[in-house]
Amino acid sequence: MCFSLSLHIEQHRIEKALHVPFKPGYQFEPFYFISAFDFPIVPVITSQSPQFLSPMFWGLIPNWVKTVAQANEIRDKTLNARIENLFEKKSFRKSAYSTRCVIPSTGLFEWQHLNNRKIPWYITSSNNEILPLAGISSQWVNPETGEIAETFSIITLPANRLMENIHNTKKRMPAMLTMEQINQWLDTNLSINDYRRVLKPINDELIKAYTISPLVSNPNKNRNVPKVISPYKYPEQKKLF
Repeated sequence: MCFSLSLHIEQHRIEKALHVPFKPGYQFEPFYFISAFDFPIVPVITSQSPQFLSPMFWGLIPNWVKTVAQANEIRDKTLNARIENLFEKKSFRKSAYSTRCVIPSTGLFEWQHLNNRKIPWYITSSNNEILPLAGISSQWVNPETGEIAETFSIITLPANRLMENIHNTKKRMPAMLTMEQINQWLDTNLSINDYRRVLKPINDELIKAYTISPLVSNPNKNRNVPKVISPYKYPEQKKLF
């Protein structure tokens, strides 16, 4: 699964890495940690507007949602979208057919269950560059204000070998993309039959992981700090791999 991200590099470095500018007026602030359950605004490239990194809310709201109450109820259930039922769930079906997106990150967080403990890990690109994630997006109009909310969900799939050892209960991982796959995923002519060709567990050697401070597990603390991604050793460390 994927419920927390980092994107802790400056705007100009993101633009250089992805060859895409931020949408005019978007005041991006780098972050070390965000939780999906706070429904944060994240820069996203969509298949409809691939020329910009646009601000979007994490937590997809389908366009058929009629009320604000219904929108608030559904979005914490649409933070992730399983690839296995993208076209079966009503919440995802329309977006899966036509509105794909890419979410840049510098890493993500996952917890390993070991001896009745939850050990936090940070997973990032092996070359310390952008780690793009595949998603789907939706545009929803608030019926009370008329405001348009741009929202997204991150696609998940079965874990690769590395992530199986870390996310060792559900054994899932977000759909990670190589730089070469970004344009493939955003291509409006991409056939749904090709989704599984593009979205598959990333090769182990393209990502790396290490254990981090227990700070990341405490929602009562400020986790949006550099310390949250610093390596940290646990007594159980020798048993992890």
